[in-house]
Amino acid sequence: MSILLLPVASLAAIPTTPTPAPAAIQAAEPQTAEEAEAELELEDDIVVTGSRQPRGSVIGDIKPEVVLSGRDIRAYGASTIGELLEELAPLTGSIQGRGGGAPVVLLGGRRISGFREIRGLPPEAIQRVDILPEEVALKYGYRADQKVVNIVLRRRFNAITAEAETNLATDGGRQVHEATLNYLRLGNGSRFSVDGEYTHSNPLFETQRDLAEADPNRTLLAASDAAKLNATYNRTILGNVSATISGELEGADTRAGLGSSADGQRLLREGRTRTGVLNYALNGDADQWRWSLNGGYTRDWSTTLTDRDAGGGIRRDRAESVAQTIETEGTLSGSLFDLPAGAVTTTLKAGFTLRDISGESRRAGLITSTDLSRDQGSGQANIDIPIFRDGALGALSATVNGGVDQLSDYGTLGAVGYGFNWRPVEAVRLIGSVAHEQGAPTIQQLGNPLIVTPNVRVFDLVTGQTVDATTITGGNPNLSADQRRVVKLGLTVKPISGTNLTLLANYTDSRIDNPIASFPTATPEIEAAFPNRFDRDAAGTLISIDTRPVNFDRSHSRQIRWGFNWSETLEAPPPTGPDGQPLSAEQIAERRAAFRERGRSGAGGTAPGEASQTGVRTPGERGPGGFGGRAGGMGRGGFGGARQGRVQLSVFHTWRLEDTILIRPGVPELDLLNGSAISARGGQPRHEVEFNAGYNRHGVGVRLNGTWQAGTTLLANPNGAPSPEDLSFGSLFTANLRVFADLGQQRSLVQNAPFFRGSRVTLSVNNLFNQRLDVRDAAGAVPIGYQPALLDPLGRSVRLSFRKLFF
Repeated sequence: MSILLLPVASLAAIPTTPTPAPAAIQAAEPQTAEEAEAELELEDDIVVTGSRQPRGSVIGDIKPEVVLSGRDIRAYGASTIGELLEELAPLTGSIQGRGGGAPVVLLGGRRISGFREIRGLPPEAIQRVDILPEEVALKYGYRADQKVVNIVLRRRFNAITAEAETNLATDGGRQVHEATLNYLRLGNGSRFSVDGEYTHSNPLFETQRDLAEADPNRTLLAASDAAKLNATYNRTILGNVSATISGELEGADTRAGLGSSADGQRLLREGRTRTGVLNYALNGDADQWRWSLNGGYTRDWSTTLTDRDAGGGIRRDRAESVAQTIETEGTLSGSLFDLPAGAVTTTLKAGFTLRDISGESRRAGLITSTDLSRDQGSGQANIDIPIFRDGALGALSATVNGGVDQLSDYGTLGAVGYGFNWRPVEAVRLIGSVAHEQGAPTIQQLGNPLIVTPNVRVFDLVTGQTVDATTITGGNPNLSADQRRVVKLGLTVKPISGTNLTLLANYTDSRIDNPIASFPTATPEIEAAFPNRFDRDAAGTLISIDTRPVNFDRSHSRQIRWGFNWSETLEAPPPTGPDGQPLSAEQIAERRAAFRERGRSGAGGTAPGEASQTGVRTPGERGPGGFGGRAGGMGRGGFGGARQGRVQLSVFHTWRLEDTILIRPGVPELDLLNGSAISARGGQPRHEVEFNAGYNRHGVGVRLNGTWQAGTTLLANPNGAPSPEDLSFGSLFTANLRVFADLGQQRSLVQNAPFFRGSRVTLSVNNLFNQRLDVRDAAGAVPIGYQPALLDPLGRSVRLSFRKLFF
């Protein structure tokens, strides 16, 4: 269960005193379904006047790279906020940090207790999404290595959302069935939501794919059952403090086949994980300062049972772990003093975290126990200094930041950074930053329980053979902290005024000393650096690999990521009256005012710190569904006539200029762009392209997204001399197609069957062209361990879903 706080809306940097909602608003009558749907469109048309920034904006002077309206968001056809962020991945990915590219998520310009609390909410509840560069994360107490996504919800929303879907592999053998249910209520200064999800996945066996040497007892994809229950509650307390409490229970059971024993018996692995989370968040204003306090408790349980061929029978190994985390963080943001160019602002953060992990592994009668704990105190400060504003050279500001972490098991680790934000003209923004930081391995990387897995197919580049080896996974207590330096230069350009075209380009240069990495693939270079991690028999055949994480000596990468995002509104004809004639501007204004008087009777009033709101867009910009029926009385065509549409396209290209790793001094440096690899899927592609395109009109939408990456090579000889064991990894293009129809916008269907109001049906095809990575040796043959169905067992899959909102 997850409980969420709706942040107190305010001006970007100046907190204000909340204004109570009028009593008439508190006593609003419930909406009809038609009125609820129509209000989704009305809120998109409201324009803020008299305030420096729109409601829910982030603090500081860095403007969003991309802004998505409610209609833009609905055009993506996503079912939850979690799915929406997956669709937005090309816009939110970062290439400069250790966080894997996942963005920081804010709600109404405020910190939240965790993404869990909003992950399952319906996108229809969103009024706006701002996507901002990594430097904005500093203003909220995070490190500047993740993009920032700021989600602004509507003032009022009340609906139950239900969805059922099934996913089938077109090659057969795999089905996934899922059901979700969400209830969300926004209004009167509070939010409450509950959502549940259940997923069942059938196993996929090797014999269900065209594989050489297939084992009928080995699965390519495990069977699983997973369930989540999440609840969120938010309200304003103590006058102007937004308070959230959230909780979630999550569990999954898996069952995988590991192949056959020597006498033909089936070997199994069964896994069970359980997670419990209880979080809180407080956000408020005090004079000229904005503050937040958030934290919580998380407990993870996991049990893994693995069958082992004991040479006369099957024995079952057991590995268990329990991890617990208690954390609290507080941030304070505000103005220190004024300079001629503006106010010098700061963000201060302090927090503590208590982590504990205990594990036990039982194998062949031997018991190995692990019990690790880490107490961590942290502090961080960021200062933004305006240098000049609105002059001949535009606007320029500088930022300086520093942080310190005190870890009970690693001592003191530090971070320092600095940068600039320059806007020479309104349409151009240039951001530069340099960050130096240290990072300790996670407690899981140090203390995860030892798990031994038999019969894992491994391609041995030393011998050119594919073998069934035993792999060892778990934690490595000997890992060291890393040290990294990241230089970034980012450019944002909006070249055509009045359009939604944004050009983005980022250059990063990253050097890491003692980088922590999962153990790489079996190559002669890797084995020379870590000989004790490989076990071979007298004939040189690989028997086992210890794949627990390691420290390399250093790594260095340079890359450019550039591209664009563009969207455009497809205008609808002007609205018509009952006689079929176009409405005059006066008639439109009168009916709009009548709708606002009735439809907004329960809107919740003016949020704290907000200016009054006036103005609407032109009538032709009305979105899907219009304001027809009881909601607006705008005639047969509804308010917005034939309803407008959206077209959207984003394309981003990553060009890797350098990617090298030195494993150990005295060992040749790995060049991942020219023949070296640390992954079983080859080296690092020099070029990679991501794209996302969509078209939506009359409630029917089509979306196409995908990636292309260049081919790579893996050379067996470190000196680059040709070898029969060399591998060539082909280029790979994958595309995903999604077609959806909002049935509620099909008027004749809704008139005959009102049940379909607020419903949507979606047909998705992932890996549309059923493409898999093609790997060949020097003779042009496909190694057994690199058969396409082993690298991508699922292949193309088709998903059909039905979703309905009950207003």
